[in-house]
Amino acid sequence: MKVGRIIALLAVLVLVGGALRYFWRQAEPRRNSFHTLQQFNHALASGDTPQLLALVSQPAALQGRTSAEQSEFLVKALRDEISVEGLAVLQRDGAFGSLTNIFPAEAKTWSNQAGVKPEDCVAFKLERNGIRAEVVLVQNPDRGTQNAELRIVRCNNVKQLAADKL
Repeated sequence: MKVGRIIALLAVLVLVGGALRYFWRQAEPRRNSFHTLQQFNHALASGDTPQLLALVSQPAALQGRTSAEQSEFLVKALRDEISVEGLAVLQRDGAFGSLTNIFPAEAKTWSNQAGVKPEDCVAFKLERNGIRAEVVLVQNPDRGTQNAELRIVRCNNVKQLAADKL
């Protein structure tokens, strides 16, 4: 009788462990994307130009410019778009998935503007009180899916989410 209970308990533990591993792996792209956003926010706030340039997928209009010009433009354009507080709200409440699922109407336009394929992109989205936060990241297709290098393609209204915390 005790052996049967032990076997049943072990079977339950194996099933629970397998389920936890499955869900952990399913959430990996979201965790990696959010980690990239945190790095981006830190680079933007600290003025770490090399890190900032490494984390952003450069728009075609900036590609012929110097690193100083690129970073100056990015800081001016993005400093009011992201914050630690806004990231916390986005992480907690935002939808995440492929760009074509999260932003079907805009996916092609945004990916074309960035010179990337929509199928290589993932996105976060959160609508609250008339504000729509948008974040799009592209995965370097040469790196594969595990520990892939992600770059920011679009970041809009994340900081504004913090002002509307519920």
